[in-house]
Amino acid sequence: MNTEDYKGNDDLQLYDSVIKKFVIDHQNKTVEFYFLKVIERVDRSKHSFTYKVREARLKFSGVVYAKLPYWMEFDEWSEFYRSAVIKTSSILQRVPERAQKHKELLHIYLGIDNGNEYVEQDIICESFAIELEPEEYILHNDFDWLYVE
Repeated sequence: MNTEDYKGNDDLQLYDSVIKKFVIDHQNKTVEFYFLKVIERVDRSKHSFTYKVREARLKFSGVVYAKLPYWMEFDEWSEFYRSAVIKTSSILQRVPERAQKHKELLHIYLGIDNGNEYVEQDIICESFAIELEPEEYILHNDFDWLYVE
């Protein structure tokens, strides 16, 4: 496989999910994203959208490497665009043997739209998990969201 082939994937099904918070924990070797996961697209036009969402957390554990360019822009929300789970890559091959601890590591690729800029993030970790809250909300392009009964 070409090393760039995965950059068009959305393996974690995160497309258009809005990032609320981003946490790096060096002590526990974790990276976490708190976000509004798109469950269903209710309406989408060129300049507006309405989605059904759930609050969610994406947690990477046993992180041994992370390239995490990230910034915030006025009047912009960051959202996931692409994602891939890769078992063999040039980045994985560069991880020192002592960091591998005889465990299978994963290369996670995230493409994030930060508003006016698109950034690519690479995380090498032992595992990851996505947790979804049960309540569903409606998210509008002005980022007002309401409880769906």
